[in-house]
Amino acid sequence: MYVSTRGNSRVSASTAIVEGIAPDGGLFVPEHLEKLNVADLLGADYTTVARKVFGLFFDDFSPAEIEEAVACAYNKTNFPSGEVGLHTAGDRTFLELFLGPTLAFKDMALTALPHLVRIAKRKLGLRHRTLVLVATSGDTGGAALSGFRGAEGFDTLVLYPLGGVSQMQEKQMLSFTDDHTHAYALEGNFDDCQTYVKQLFAAYPADAQDVKLSSANSINIGRLVPQVVYYVYAYLRLVANGTLAMGEAMDVAVPTGNFGDIFAAYLAREIGTPIARFCCASNANNVLYDFFRTGTYDANRPFHKTYSPAMDILISSNLERLLWYATEGDGAQVAGYMSALAKDKRYTVSAEVRRRLQDFDYAYCDNATTLASIRAVYEELGYLVDPHTAVACHCAPHGPRHTLVVSTASPYKFPSTIAEALGLPLLEDEMQVAQAVSDYTHTPIPQGIAKLFGSTVPRHKTTKAEVADLVMPHITVKVPASTANLGCAFDVAGMALALYNTYLFAEADKDELAGFAEADMADNLVLKAYHYAQNALGMATRPVKIRLLAADIPYSSGLGSSAACIVAGVVAANALGAGTADDGRLLDIMTALEGHPDNVAPAFLGGLTVNLADDGEVRSYRLPVHESLRFSLLVPPFALPTKKARKVVPAAFARQDAVHNAARCALLPTALATGDMDLIRQVVDDRWHQPYRLPLIEGAADVKAALEAEGLAVALSGAGPTLLAIGKQYASPQGVDASWKILHLTPDGAGATII
Repeated sequence: MYVSTRGNSRVSASTAIVEGIAPDGGLFVPEHLEKLNVADLLGADYTTVARKVFGLFFDDFSPAEIEEAVACAYNKTNFPSGEVGLHTAGDRTFLELFLGPTLAFKDMALTALPHLVRIAKRKLGLRHRTLVLVATSGDTGGAALSGFRGAEGFDTLVLYPLGGVSQMQEKQMLSFTDDHTHAYALEGNFDDCQTYVKQLFAAYPADAQDVKLSSANSINIGRLVPQVVYYVYAYLRLVANGTLAMGEAMDVAVPTGNFGDIFAAYLAREIGTPIARFCCASNANNVLYDFFRTGTYDANRPFHKTYSPAMDILISSNLERLLWYATEGDGAQVAGYMSALAKDKRYTVSAEVRRRLQDFDYAYCDNATTLASIRAVYEELGYLVDPHTAVACHCAPHGPRHTLVVSTASPYKFPSTIAEALGLPLLEDEMQVAQAVSDYTHTPIPQGIAKLFGSTVPRHKTTKAEVADLVMPHITVKVPASTANLGCAFDVAGMALALYNTYLFAEADKDELAGFAEADMADNLVLKAYHYAQNALGMATRPVKIRLLAADIPYSSGLGSSAACIVAGVVAANALGAGTADDGRLLDIMTALEGHPDNVAPAFLGGLTVNLADDGEVRSYRLPVHESLRFSLLVPPFALPTKKARKVVPAAFARQDAVHNAARCALLPTALATGDMDLIRQVVDDRWHQPYRLPLIEGAADVKAALEAEGLAVALSGAGPTLLAIGKQYASPQGVDASWKILHLTPDGAGATII
């Protein structure tokens, strides 16, 4: 069983893993610690040790469930070079914890945590989605995004301090983002991010059913316990290679920020691993150094950005767990300390508590000393360390026992710092710096870093208000762009394309808009569609906050920007209400708002649709598109309002033009299904709207001619100024004005989705 450090909760291991943090704000700790006979594991591989340690801490997991979690985490896919490495030099051994997917020690826990949470939810009969909320000073974010990416039933949101992580750490985090994994830069430092995460946990509705919060920070016991494993395993390896005798104690030196890694070493000792002393190594943010030296924890001090950003922390959350043990489980006393910390950023422990912490040594070093340590280790030992490991190495004692120095990250995650330490030229691009370090030291750039070269995923700077919208109960609707009319198929056919607008909807006390260029409620089409659908579906009118998260569909360009608004509003109204309306009813509502179904149908249903509307009822038919076809969109630097485009189209057509278009409409399904370019060129030969609208678009005739010279079929997209080019290759027209944007898009088969 697990109890809260603040004394008001007692839960199973599974519940502790799922909830992450106790309802009273405390952290979960094991009520009792079982002992491990370390000698029995001599010669065991990493997975065997992990199974044994997990079994001690997760007492309500069956052996099969523990085996499942361990096998999913520790394998050749995640750790192709093995789980950990050891490099011994004199009276020290570097414990290399950077062999996993993100090249940092957090991988050792965050490859296991998704599976522990998944199994715990299954054991507890929970079917809700889990939103994993993470604050990071660098490495936890990448490891959490990597670990939870693709995990069924999870969304992950990482907050990191803007400008407070290395370029490489940021690039790595962003490389693991998708629809369900997000990384956001927040103004402030790590403590600001971590404090806000705790506030969100406290504010989140306890009765939320569909989505519940959990954490991947070391405040989650499921994240912390896997870190115990490598201390046990490292000790066994040192015994096996003759560095230590069985039963002989070692010291550990740990670069320390949030106190999770060093507390895992403390737990390793408490279950039976022979560890004598713990060196808490700090950088210039030396709040822990002062705490162990004086007994007073005082976060009222300047915050320093250092070369070891993962340690740039003034509120060390896991120290609370150590205090629980040092007070012999006195939750009220720990709660008092934490209350004082929240109120005054300061508390002082009793003399008795200080006495029980005497096994912790403490030291710190500044930026200059960190650089000197990197350089000294390389020159004296021929070994390259990252700045965090350099801090631990400088602070670690020499003798009388062998010291295990925890090496927490690959030096290539901090190439600029390494280059400065070695006296190499400093360049703005960290990728170039990494190559220079590799050339100088003759060490290979890890594949996990090399794959980031050329990465261009943009940073997303956020605010607390936006984060709150993302975290508090809501739905997010993602709607694709659409191209309509398709040459001859005027107001009839449309196709969804993989370009998206994304909207967040949350119930509110009053209607509110955020993220839109214009915040005029009366004219906002998403809000109008939302309330129109509520009325059409017989729902009570409920206010909503709508945040535009991404607006990638160009406005008034013939790519369905208005249809995306309508589809999003209707889908959200149905989802936040009873959610019982079928697709046909929703499509009828969308068509009533848009006036015709050619854009809303594909945006809602996905794919290529041919649509019939009779007496307010819409029937949509999805048609196949040949996989060999390529679609390019050429978007000019100006909008063409639909009203203006419609004005130039005649109210009636000559009989021969009607026959011409009708015949080509009959060809459309066969042409697109077979990919026959001769048929497609005939299909786009329109006489109903294109001859009248094309002259409204400056330069369009020349662009169309250039595209057709490449053998492409060309049509107007919708009522806007965008040209759609269809062919067996993407468009690359020569001589097109550089102000025209060229988009190469694939058909979207899913349509509007709730993510």
